[in-house]
Amino acid sequence: MSLIVAEIRKFTTVWTTAILTLVGVALAGAAGTFFVFESEFSGEFLGQDAQVAAIIDQVGGVAIIAMVVGLLSVTTEFRHQTIGRTFQLVPSRTRVVATKMLVGAVYGLVFFVLGVLPLFGALLVSGQELEFGELTRAALWQGPVGLALMSVFGVALGALLRSQVVAVALTLVHFFIVESLFVQFLPDVGRWLPFQALNALFTSEETTAMAGDMAPGALDPLVGLSVFVAYVLVAAAAAVVLMRTRDV
Repeated sequence: MSLIVAEIRKFTTVWTTAILTLVGVALAGAAGTFFVFESEFSGEFLGQDAQVAAIIDQVGGVAIIAMVVGLLSVTTEFRHQTIGRTFQLVPSRTRVVATKMLVGAVYGLVFFVLGVLPLFGALLVSGQELEFGELTRAALWQGPVGLALMSVFGVALGALLRSQVVAVALTLVHFFIVESLFVQFLPDVGRWLPFQALNALFTSEETTAMAGDMAPGALDPLVGLSVFVAYVLVAAAAAVVLMRTRDV
């Protein structure tokens, strides 16, 4: 329990975490507000189930924030050379990595809640009678699950790469450039890459149709979730094994 408390304190006392979280919440809120009030882009907002779900899915559009925060939770310790002290206090490296992943998952859940609050505010301000049907209920569980997994994936990548600059640079290049190129030129391959697989949770046919931005060849949401879980498990297992065998 003391290790969990210590990791939570590391998350909550680092300004970078707070800044990135606020930026992510602001971006999600702006995107959701745009969906509600900009009818020329998404059509008139009528409070329909698919429209409400599409707005909630905007939190998933900033999932990269959760990944970067998880990544920084590990690489910051290597950057400031505090990881050695952590391993002295807790000799089990597996336990340290697992705890960081657990706290990262909790952060993903909290991030979703914070991101949804301004979206619900925009929905209430719209004045429309809101439908909370099957699509909305799906968005409300897919969102937190996706963000929690994204944060855990970030922790695993941070443990694998260690260098903060290299880890952030490689993951952002892969996210914004490599996968985009695959989606554009080799979509049958690109949709199976990790971030595209996760994105399937937030780009189902029903929700993206409201925005007119259907991703061609996107995986079924549950298939995408399964694929991304496989990526997370492989990365987490590799992170634990290498953390146990490599020198600090």
